[in-house]
Amino acid sequence: MKQLVDFLPVAAFFGVYLLADIYYATMALMVAAALQVGYFKVRGLRVTGQMWVVFWAAMIFGTMTLVFRNALFIQWRGSVVSWIMALALVGSRFIGSGDVIKRMLGKMLMLPDRAWRALTYGWAGVFAASGSLNLFVAYNFSEEAWVAYKFASGFVVPILLIGGSVAYLVTTKQLPTAPAEDASGGEAKPT
Repeated sequence: MKQLVDFLPVAAFFGVYLLADIYYATMALMVAAALQVGYFKVRGLRVTGQMWVVFWAAMIFGTMTLVFRNALFIQWRGSVVSWIMALALVGSRFIGSGDVIKRMLGKMLMLPDRAWRALTYGWAGVFAASGSLNLFVAYNFSEEAWVAYKFASGFVVPILLIGGSVAYLVTTKQLPTAPAEDASGGEAKPT
């Protein structure tokens, strides 16, 4: 259910854009982002830092889009969010209680610090590149092409992050493996 709620703002924006225009889609994004945060608050769930960044970026850039009737503001929103994520990832290595990726995945994966460092910088690089590519598409292609890119990148970026992380861990032989099971279904004992 949480994943559906996480996807709500993107789905609202894209769905309304197909039926109307960028301005109605921007309003839908703003409403959906507010509903998303409201849902988490009402359910007593923690609103993550990423969700707050997305919420405030939707409100600020959405308002500017609607007030000035200029779609470039909403097009810049994705880049700003991506760049904030990249800075937060890199900054987490130096400020606070350790890097964000280790805090997110550390209970599931036991990795050496060099692996967490590489994943952090790799993810930051993907977010930085995604933000830059967003502006390249916004300034060099039609509004329709940009909307299609934004929708597709919502699926591609997470796949790149997960796939790239797994590929890095496998090729550097840092991916933890589960203990092998013997034929009786129990854990194999070392010989």
